[in-house]
Amino acid sequence: MQTVLTAHYLDPTDRNWNATIDTLWQQAGAAQNPAFIPPHFVKSTFPRMGGLVVAFYTGERLSGIGLLFPRAIINNNRHYTLRLHEIHERLADAAVQAALAKTPAIIYRPTDGTTFTPTAPRPAGVWIGPPQAGDLDAITTLYRKVWGSQPYPPDLFSREFGPGTALVATVDGQLAGFLLGFLRFGCSPTAKNELAIESQVLAVDPAYRQHGLATRLKQEQARLALASGLHCIHWTVDPLQLPNAILNFNHLHAVAGEFVRGYYPVRNEQNLVTASRFGITWLPTTLHGRQGLSDKRQRFQLSNLPNVAILNEGLRLRSVFADPLFIAIEIPSDWTALQHRDLNHAMAWRSTTDELFATWIGWDRYVIYAVAGDAGGHHYLVGRPAGAWIW
Repeated sequence: MQTVLTAHYLDPTDRNWNATIDTLWQQAGAAQNPAFIPPHFVKSTFPRMGGLVVAFYTGERLSGIGLLFPRAIINNNRHYTLRLHEIHERLADAAVQAALAKTPAIIYRPTDGTTFTPTAPRPAGVWIGPPQAGDLDAITTLYRKVWGSQPYPPDLFSREFGPGTALVATVDGQLAGFLLGFLRFGCSPTAKNELAIESQVLAVDPAYRQHGLATRLKQEQARLALASGLHCIHWTVDPLQLPNAILNFNHLHAVAGEFVRGYYPVRNEQNLVTASRFGITWLPTTLHGRQGLSDKRQRFQLSNLPNVAILNEGLRLRSVFADPLFIAIEIPSDWTALQHRDLNHAMAWRSTTDELFATWIGWDRYVIYAVAGDAGGHHYLVGRPAGAWIW
């Protein structure tokens, strides 16, 4: 009698979630398989964007691991792309579909071959568009250069996988940056089941950062999303990274209404201490958000904000009056360099600001919407009460 293939859905709220993912990845030989997605993403962002992890068993033998990526919402039902990693032998599609039962999914195997935009020369100057197969090695190299950790598998950029966003930026024909995003279920707190974009990873070569490529990549991502009928883009960011804050708030006019302490269980060149994160929401169809589609850059001075409550001076907390019109939280001017220069001091910065963000930031409290400076050269994240102005 043939043993039936069964699917076991993993619960991300289980207290052993991280350890379970590590064990599965080890059993499947992920360390020797570059097609496996970095486990820190699976542990953190993946379930938050509506993804599901499923382990397939033949009897008691682990036969495969599947990641169910959000794909579409049809008649109010969620549909997925199953990114399938088989361990011993190829599993029959019919058996996989039967095991998934009532979860509608298209099966995608990274081993089955991928295609990309046809190879063609790029124009001189700055160009942004879909990747070609010849870009994949350069993307992997750039990821390692910027992040210093395991890169995302290049097949995620392919037509077969169908990511939410797949973009590269070139300067005079040379790859200078890339942006990879996924589809997600739910984005803004007012639309819990909408299909949206999770803008997962962006990298720009330091040699080309004078071209504004990060802003251009994000703007093109938004235009493509809008053309597909998607109105919300979400991503996570380290709240202490000043360049990212300026990009997200002053250039793109996104807002941060979520904060998660210790979001990523990861250590790399930019995360030597606890990897806390803001959840960033960009709504490029709203009055506030659509300003991010223009090339206008806003600059804010703390002195121009009425009744602003400065919550800290470095590591020293300040007492503030009740219900201020604006709040300002000081952040380091170069967070990555600080972590490498003085790890203990960086840990103190993280602990202090984590407490402030956890206390003040939320969709029912204050949202961060700008970066402002003062006469002394300090930089602050500026928040105001959440309200109708966002939507």
